[in-house]
Amino acid sequence: MKLRPILLSALCAAALAMPVNAEDLTIGVGGTATSIDPHFYNASPNNSIAMQIFDRLTERDAAGQLLPGLAERWEAVDELQWRFSLRPDIKWHDGEAFTADDVVFTFERARDVPNSPGGFGGFLRAVESVEAADDATVLITTKAPAPNLPGDLANIAIVSRHAGEGADTSDYNSGKAAIGTGAFRFKEFRQGDQITLDRNPDWWGHDVAWDTVTYRVISSAGGRTTAMLAGDVDIIDTPAAADLARLQSTDGITVESTPGLRVIYLVGSPLAGPQMQFISGPNGEALSENPLADVRVRKALSIALNREAIVDRIMEGTATASGQWLPEGAFSYSPDIAVPEQDAEAAKALLAEAGYPDGFRLTVHVPNDRYPNAPAVVQAVAQMWTRIGVQTTVEALPWITYSAKMSEFAMKLLGLGNATFDASSMLINVLGTADKERGLGASNDSGYSNPKLDEMTAAALSIYDDAEREQALIAAVKVALEDGAILPLYQQTNSWAMREGLTYAPRIDERTLAKDIMVK
Repeated sequence: MKLRPILLSALCAAALAMPVNAEDLTIGVGGTATSIDPHFYNASPNNSIAMQIFDRLTERDAAGQLLPGLAERWEAVDELQWRFSLRPDIKWHDGEAFTADDVVFTFERARDVPNSPGGFGGFLRAVESVEAADDATVLITTKAPAPNLPGDLANIAIVSRHAGEGADTSDYNSGKAAIGTGAFRFKEFRQGDQITLDRNPDWWGHDVAWDTVTYRVISSAGGRTTAMLAGDVDIIDTPAAADLARLQSTDGITVESTPGLRVIYLVGSPLAGPQMQFISGPNGEALSENPLADVRVRKALSIALNREAIVDRIMEGTATASGQWLPEGAFSYSPDIAVPEQDAEAAKALLAEAGYPDGFRLTVHVPNDRYPNAPAVVQAVAQMWTRIGVQTTVEALPWITYSAKMSEFAMKLLGLGNATFDASSMLINVLGTADKERGLGASNDSGYSNPKLDEMTAAALSIYDDAEREQALIAAVKVALEDGAILPLYQQTNSWAMREGLTYAPRIDERTLAKDIMVK
């Protein structure tokens, strides 16, 4: 049965007029958290949940400013050692005391969690050893000067030794090992459906407004808007660009936005393994070599794209076209790296020079429930590439399936939230040659490797002088882009829509944190 528009409007107005329940909060999120294990997968939906249950030595506010966390202060003892002084009297959710030994255990565990599709080892790459000098003091020795260490540690959730030793990811997902010090306690995890948390009355941080929080996974942007208008949820993340004007003009709803750190990019695999099932000659014939291994092909694919048109026509003003992976104003953003101009004829010439005058066939994979408008973006990309002779088809998959199979894809769309707030997150985790011992390539599922780039990154991150370190990182960024290691498309704008009576400071890292959603 269809409701007449006037009746539907009345129902929406009635729902929005209902008072916000100050004890319970329901959040509609687009991204699916794949695990409660805070070290399993470095992805924004997982991190948003982990940040409710677990704390870190250092934290960041909505604007990215570094703040004390479980460590109330830190200092560089010398160029190779840091001292972190822990907050006193912190308790785990089960009442056990938090001590420096838990930090030691965390650093051991977080480096390499079995079956992780993209872990946190890169943030600990500089750590040579960690020692509990006493219950309230952690001494960290680094392999080389590591001026970024306090910021890197804002990405490492601290877990307890007594609950985590011998536990695996399934123990966290069941709640058995999900014992944190955070603002909320684990209650229930239903993957792909919802996560329920209860307030931790003993949390050391600011006052929290909610006794119970439910994160509901609503993968469709239209579905989130409908839920918001119907009053089924109190706040939603990533509303569709097409719905923003409607939400902003609806009585009882407010919208908050901020430019974000996340870059949306395409990355191709240069390998000739499973990826070749998604690449063939212009007539469908098998190829002996992977065209994406040739930098000329990667450059051709880049300059075939009209990034400004993608942003204007598909993202509708909720993104900024980019030729690099950091937004303007970020540390190691380079003002002299322009957005590549579309040049189809030059792209065809590069393909011919590389030995593909008639192009080839390519399948591009994209998650259909992770990034706003991503399938439509890739459809536009496919049209642009087909025009230069690269006959492109698109395969869209749910994030849970997509994230587990990424290493098999020839070309895929991904996003990176730049969690280090500089160029190093991409350089280390995505473009670093995969090497667990060196803490490189934790999220490198393309097989890309450039030893020169690895050396430049390591050298840059050992420089204490901020200006010199920034210039060294920019030099590494330019090498990566010249090599076509990734094809940046745009930076997202982060938005939330919420019921009147709620406030939320929009975060540049796009995370939706129930502990920071307040009642006016």
